[in-house]
Amino acid sequence: MGSSVGSTPGRSAPRRSAPAPEASRARRIWVRVILVLATVLAVFAIFATWANRQLLNPDNWAKTSTQLLQKPTVRTAVAGYLIDQLYANINVTDQLKSGLPTQLQPLAGPLSGALHNLAEAGAERALATPQVQNVWRSANHAADQTLVTIVNGGGSRVQIQGGDVSLNLHQIVAELAQRLGLPAGVADKLPPSVANLRVVSSSQLGLVRNGAKALHQLSIWLTIITLALYALAMFLAVGRRRHTLMLVGTSLVVSGLIVLVGRKIGQGELVSAITKDASIEPAANDAYSVATGLLVQVASAVIIIGIPVMLAAWFAGPARWATACRCFLAPHFQARPELPYWITAGLLALVFIWGPIPATRNPLWILLFTVLAFVGTYVLRGQIAQEFPELDTHASPS
Repeated sequence: MGSSVGSTPGRSAPRRSAPAPEASRARRIWVRVILVLATVLAVFAIFATWANRQLLNPDNWAKTSTQLLQKPTVRTAVAGYLIDQLYANINVTDQLKSGLPTQLQPLAGPLSGALHNLAEAGAERALATPQVQNVWRSANHAADQTLVTIVNGGGSRVQIQGGDVSLNLHQIVAELAQRLGLPAGVADKLPPSVANLRVVSSSQLGLVRNGAKALHQLSIWLTIITLALYALAMFLAVGRRRHTLMLVGTSLVVSGLIVLVGRKIGQGELVSAITKDASIEPAANDAYSVATGLLVQVASAVIIIGIPVMLAAWFAGPARWATACRCFLAPHFQARPELPYWITAGLLALVFIWGPIPATRNPLWILLFTVLAFVGTYVLRGQIAQEFPELDTHASPS
């Protein structure tokens, strides 16, 4: 018997079955067009999914907002804003005078000016404490939950005509005032425009509601259409399905990389466009990085999904190592037909326990991945049985 890749004593060379009929040239062109379109839609689907998860998930919004406050540059900017608003809306001199002995009250004016810089430093330290950050997290969660309730049609407490969606800073200002030694209740004297930072005005709620609903639907339908295009490309690629599967995996990886590169380019362009003051540029860069952190997760998840697809296509191909691996597995699979399915189930269990991406913890995606994995296992098992039909199964390990 002539030598072949992966052949060993007592084992036959892989049998090359008659080639499947090739798809027509028109079909091959259509497959390429479909894959290009799917790649473009995958990019938009990643952005839509990110925006939907970021804006319409109070837990994600609160988590991202807290991560922002954990950045020193952002804390400095927030502390400066809060202290400036405190001084602009409250007569700090009078507040200090009321707390000083009569003989020291003339010093209230100079102390008020000197206290401003110290107050900013104190506020920044306060914003770094878990207590204040928990208040910040709760305020952001409540604001986004109000927006989500409105998007979903309102409820018993929130109606679309019910007013603005605002970030309640009252408790945070009260915490800062207490830490700075200002009298209790000073936060109650702040005007509503300061104590409640408006996120969406009542006049914008209808537009925001419609836009958010459209965004939610867009994230779902773009994903469905993209997956349908990949399935259509596989269906049309008669005789070239393994090659097309490789292209599908490549498309997923490329779409994720495009988003990551676009995010990096966008940081330089967007930050420089919206920040004219160089002193706040570091804070803007940190804010951009944190705000798009979930975008990185979504894009990375798409890349992580694409890589196994490419590896599956490679393993079923003519590469020397791939053929050798299939030759090694053939007698084991023939002796124990259920073995490949147990291996697949074990690998899936490890992936789902590990949970490298959010999709591996979502029941619907878990079901989809499981079905695709077992279908792929069935196809691969059939290919191996067809390639190595004459292997001595009795020679396989017991």
